[in-house]
Amino acid sequence: MSLFIYYDYYSYNKSHFQVYLYQTNDAPNLDYTTKSKHFKVNTTIEIGKNNNTKTNGIDSTGNIQKTQDSNEFTPLNYTIRVENISKKKLNNIKIVAFLDKGLEPYIFSGLLYFGTPIQQRIDLNVPNTKKKDNCIDVSRSTWLPNLSQIDADERQKVLDSIKKPIKLIIKWDVGEEDLLLQNFDIKMY
Repeated sequence: MSLFIYYDYYSYNKSHFQVYLYQTNDAPNLDYTTKSKHFKVNTTIEIGKNNNTKTNGIDSTGNIQKTQDSNEFTPLNYTIRVENISKKKLNNIKIVAFLDKGLEPYIFSGLLYFGTPIQQRIDLNVPNTKKKDNCIDVSRSTWLPNLSQIDADERQKVLDSIKKPIKLIIKWDVGEEDLLLQNFDIKMY
């Protein structure tokens, strides 16, 4: 009896700890390519954009406003739009993105990966003009030290790491693409 309880407990914990396809800052060593056969990918990086929203004077993001107002940190936002351009519906899409390891000491959480939850089923339809159900946005918001308050060499290291390619892994029921994103729009506020 205790063996089954342990197995159920272990299975439960394992399934709840694994949020993304990969749970590591180290991108797997795969054959990444810059060209996709199935997807159009657009990446936007925003440095310093205030994402705080207030409703009726109430701060919906808790202490984030205090963090922004303290001038100690700079917001960093990544948005990756993945659009199905193939002639087939792609089922059970899983996406994970890996940022450059040079950001690790600077990103507030220390996590260099983000993506779609593995428990969520995402299907991307074929492109059509009536609906936009052939694309998904994968995004990440985090904090950096205030770039205007760190020395020029450190600031340049951060900016250089932000500009380095992003490794993007997209898996679906019958395929996988491992992409190296190099051309993205960087906006500084």
